[in-house]
Amino acid sequence: MPTALQIVLDTERVSKHEALGKDARRRRRIKVSLPLEVRPFDARFADIVDVGEVIDFTMDGLYFATCMPHYFVGMRLLVTFPFGDKVSAYKKFLGKIVRVERRDNGSNGVAVKVLV
Repeated sequence: MPTALQIVLDTERVSKHEALGKDARRRRRIKVSLPLEVRPFDARFADIVDVGEVIDFTMDGLYFATCMPHYFVGMRLLVTFPFGDKVSAYKKFLGKIVRVERRDNGSNGVAVKVLV
């Protein structure tokens, strides 16, 4: 019987035909609403710790919402996802911001690519 991770990996693959369409992502996004902890990798921002909400993710990256204004394209982050006291399994990784956008509700949306 396949594990939950194998099912996620199998279901998020996109065919070449789909990748040529309007949304050229290599993998489908999995919609969730889970907390994450984000810490800048840069020592200039060492005191900043943010807990945001992941909107969607793939094995290559994730998109989260936050009210914090300090994010910029190219910034490296240490990400813990999912995050919280009740989380039994989580992943820590180094990521790089590839997009920052203002959302309709006034929060910021941050797209992060997994580096390691």
